[in-house]
Amino acid sequence: MKRILTWVKPTGNWIHIWNYFWAVKPIIDISVWNQTFLMLADLHSLTSVHDKETLKANKRNVLKEYFSLLWDNPNIVVFEQSYLQRHTDIMWILTSVTPYSLMLRAHAFKDSQTKNSDINMAVFNYPILMAADIINFDIDLVPVWKDQKQHIEFTRDIAENFNNTYKTDFFKLPSDLINEDLWLIIGTDWRKMSKSYNNFIWVFEDEKVLKKKIMSIKTDDLPLEAVKNPDNCNVFSLIKLFANQDKQQEIRQKYLAWWYGYWHAKLELLDLILKYFKIAREKYNSFENDFKVIEKKLQEWNEIANKIVLEKYKNIKNIVWL
Repeated sequence: MKRILTWVKPTGNWIHIWNYFWAVKPIIDISVWNQTFLMLADLHSLTSVHDKETLKANKRNVLKEYFSLLWDNPNIVVFEQSYLQRHTDIMWILTSVTPYSLMLRAHAFKDSQTKNSDINMAVFNYPILMAADIINFDIDLVPVWKDQKQHIEFTRDIAENFNNTYKTDFFKLPSDLINEDLWLIIGTDWRKMSKSYNNFIWVFEDEKVLKKKIMSIKTDDLPLEAVKNPDNCNVFSLIKLFANQDKQQEIRQKYLAWWYGYWHAKLELLDLILKYFKIAREKYNSFENDFKVIEKKLQEWNEIANKIVLEKYKNIKNIVWL
C-alpha cells in the first residue's frame, strides 16, 4: 500500500461535474488500494484570501462537499493544513536548504509577476510549503495535472538538497502521478466547463436549479422529428459520464427515433445525475443542519495527521541539532 497526497485550497470553488471527475473520483478510485491524505490547504489559501469570514465560509463549504463524497472511505484521511503544529517549522528548515534561484523558476511566481508587481512572500515561498506538505508524510505518489508537474520536481529537489546537506536519506522522494487520459468536459454552453464561464453544473445544486441548468444546455436546432447524432450532442457527452454501457446504448438508440428530442435527453441526464449523487447529496443536506458531525470526524483525522508531522519534526531536530 502506497501513500498518496492530494489537496484542495478553500478559495471559494465549488465541486462541479468537471471537478468531480478530475479531482474527486480519482481520489476515490486510487484510495481503494492506497492510503490517501486529502489536505485542506488553508495556509496556501492565504496567498489570496485575506478576509477571516470569507476563509471560514470557504473552509466550511469545502468540508461539507468533500465529506459528503468521501465520508465512508476508510483509506482516506482529510485534515487541515493549519492544524499541523510543527509543519511550518519544518518548512523553515527546508527554506534554509532551498536555493533562491530555484524559487525564481516557479511557474506560480512567474505567473504572479505578470499580473501583480507587488507579490507577497507567501506566493514566492509557496513551493517550499508544498514540499513540506508532501515529504512530511513520506508520500509515494502525488496525483497532478501536467502543468503541475513542476511542483513535484521542486519537492524532489528540496528533499534532495536536505538529504545531501545533512548526508542522510531522511526524506523520501515522491513521484508524480499524471493521468494521461484527460478528456474535455463541456459546460452548458459548449465551452469547457468552468466556474469562470458560469457554465458549470454544481454537484450539490438545489434540484429545481439543477433541472433549470440542465434544460438550458445548448444544442443544435434540429426539429424533434429529425434523426440526431448523439456523438455531436453536448447532452449525450454528459450522459456518458454517468450511464453504464447498456444505458448509453439504450439512449443512443433513442436519438435515432423520430419522437425523441433533446428535451427527453436532458431529462434523462437529470435523472442520471440525481441517482449518481443521491447519497452524497443527502449527506450534504444533513451536514447543512449538523456541521458538528464533520467537526468531530475532522478532529479525529487532524490528530492522525498531526501525530505523523510531530514525529517527523522530532527526528529532523535530531538531524540538524536543534
